[in-house]
Amino acid sequence: MRFFLMISSVIPGMGPILLGRVQRGLALLLLGGTGWVLLMAGTTVWAGPDRAQTQLLGAALGGVCTFISVAWTHRLTSPSHRRWVRIQVERALDDAQRCYLRGRMRRARTALDSGLVKDDRDIDLLFLDWQVSRSLGDESRARRSRRRLRRFDLDEKWLWEVQREEAAHGG
Repeated sequence: MRFFLMISSVIPGMGPILLGRVQRGLALLLLGGTGWVLLMAGTTVWAGPDRAQTQLLGAALGGVCTFISVAWTHRLTSPSHRRWVRIQVERALDDAQRCYLRGRMRRARTALDSGLVKDDRDIDLLFLDWQVSRSLGDESRARRSRRRLRRFDLDEKWLWEVQREEAAHGG
C-alpha cells in the first residue's frame, strides 16, 4: 500500500488525497498541475519572447509541488508517524472515555476532537463521538459521526450497537 501511495504522489497531491488530506491535496494538485501545464505549453505551443520564463516557472512550480507531495506522503506513511498517531488517538480515546463515564460531556468532546484531528476514520472515536454528540443534543454532529462510523467500520465492530440504537431511536 505504501508503495502505491508513493508512486501516486508523483502526481502532485494524489498521495495526500488518497490518505484523506483532501483540501491540502487538492491545493497541491491545482498548483502542481498548473505548473506542469505551463511547462508543457511553454515547450509545445508558446511562441512568445517569454517562452523560457514560462517553462522555468512551470518546471519550478510543478517540481516543488511534486516534491512536497512525495515528501508529505512519505512522512504520513512512515511507520514512526503511524505509531505516533496511534498513540495520540489512544490517549484521546482513553481521556474521552473517562470523561464520558464521569458525565463530563464537554470535556469528552474536546478529547474526541483532539483524537479525530489525528485520525478522522478511527471507529472507536467515531462511536464515542456519536454517543457524546447525542448526549449534548448536537444531532447534526451525531448523524455525521454515525454516517462516518457506518462507512469506516469495515469489520462491523459496532454494527450491532448502531443498528440497535437506530431501531430504538429511529435513526
